[in-house]
Amino acid sequence: MAEMDYQGFTAGVKPGGLTQDYEVKILICYLLMQIKSNMSFNEINDVLQGEGIVNYFEYAEAISELLASGHILAVERPSGEKCYHLSELGVKTAKTFEKSIPLTIRERSVQAAQQYLLKKRIEKENQVEITKVEDGYTLSLRITDIGTDLLGLSLFVPTEEECYAIKERFLKDPAEIYRGVIALLTGDRSTVRLILAQAMDESQYERME
Repeated sequence: MAEMDYQGFTAGVKPGGLTQDYEVKILICYLLMQIKSNMSFNEINDVLQGEGIVNYFEYAEAISELLASGHILAVERPSGEKCYHLSELGVKTAKTFEKSIPLTIRERSVQAAQQYLLKKRIEKENQVEITKVEDGYTLSLRITDIGTDLLGLSLFVPTEEECYAIKERFLKDPAEIYRGVIALLTGDRSTVRLILAQAMDESQYERME
């Protein structure tokens, strides 16, 4: 029975991940200190679970205990979503005990969080809508700005697979897409050739991997 419980709390953890509750709590404090941004329960979980660093149940218990001990504080976003930020006690704990967490784990978690939050910001500022129509799909791309939208574009796309491929490419670098559209419409062929060359290089690199 004891072995089954132990397996349950390490399920999904990759080799080198954290299995001790105190390590998980220190890592959460360290991550929030480094990111310098409030994060929700699901956001932190997506980052740590995505990297296979901690088990979900260990993570959920750690959040609960950090809230109870005052290491992290809960606040609400304008949307009403609950998120967490470090208290002074949490900052002190992170600075004092961060080296008890392997450097590779610290670096992986921070890098993954930065990429995750950047992706969420890009998806919020650059919207994609896929609508089923009679003979295929309509794909709407939008790059928002403080004032007028920078780009609003609707395309007919035959298959759902192509829609998601275009969506992934668009969200990967919306600025490049915008630059390419402007270059095509203004006849700036040198910019178009440069963007196509970069896309071909990336495609070849991905095939090699």
